[in-house]
This record gives sequence, structure tokens and C-alpha cells, in this order.
Amino acid sequence: MDFTHFMITILSGIAGTIAMTCIMYLYAVLTGIFTKVTHLLGSMLAGDENFRNPGKNSLIVGVLGHFGVGVIFSFGYFLLWNWGTFRINFQDSVLIGAASGIVAIIVWKAYFTLHNYPPKISQIHYFIALFLAHIVFGIVSVNVFQLITDNPELWYQLQDEAKVL
Repeated sequence: MDFTHFMITILSGIAGTIAMTCIMYLYAVLTGIFTKVTHLLGSMLAGDENFRNPGKNSLIVGVLGHFGVGVIFSFGYFLLWNWGTFRINFQDSVLIGAASGIVAIIVWKAYFTLHNYPPKISQIHYFIALFLAHIVFGIVSVNVFQLITDNPELWYQLQDEAKVL
């Protein structure tokens, strides 16, 4: 991975995380059910039991943690592109977003189960919002990557070209 693709991958992860966070917060506004991911993550990581209105430090931890995971997902997408697992297109971005949503639900369910003081929220609504938000994450992050780079020169394509020569 060259520096340009590295930076584009980070940017696409940040863009996807912004879109995902907006979906989680929009879900909370539309349903009246608490699904604010940075509040929950920050309060759980910092040990702040007031997850609906966490302190400043908890919010900072939540935002940094959430964006960090978003960038990690974006790098995972980059690896999957490079392995030829999926293409950089709309259909595959929905599929990879849905797969990411399933992974996120499993991780969050485990975290809620193992945490000493899990927040008392509607987990089913949280997981619905999380799944939908990850589909949006996949669409946005993949398409931001595609918009910025005309030819990503993915490893599997370079290997295919080398075999032809």
C-alpha cells in the first residue's frame, strides 16, 4: 500500500464513520430510542455510568474509539479488495456493509454481555440501527474511495496482469 492509498483509506473510513454516526443519531431522533454510539462506547470504555449524558472525557474516548474502528474497517475493506474478495462497486459496498453490520452486532452483543455495567438500552433497536448504519458505512466508505482514486491498482489486478505477461 502506497502513501496515497493509505491516506485515501483513512479518509474513506472517516467519511463512512461520519455517515454511520449520523444514521445512528437519526435513528435515535426518529424513534426516541437511545442509539447514540459514541455516547455508549465512550461511557462503557471510560467507566462512566451516565451513558445518556457522559462527561467530556467519555465523549472524547467514544469519538476516538468509534473513528478508530471505522478506519480499521476501511483498511479491512482495502485488504478484501486487494484479495479480490469483492469489487469496488455499489452492490458489493452494500454486501460488505451488511457483513460489517453482522460483525458489529456480534462484537457489541459480546461487549454488552461482558461489561460490568452495561447500559440499559433496547438492544434490539440498537442492533437494528447498527446494522442499517453499517450498510451506509459500507456504501459511503467504498464510494469515497472510488471517487478519489481512478485506478487503485489493487494487488489481485496486478497479479492477473503479471500472469498475462
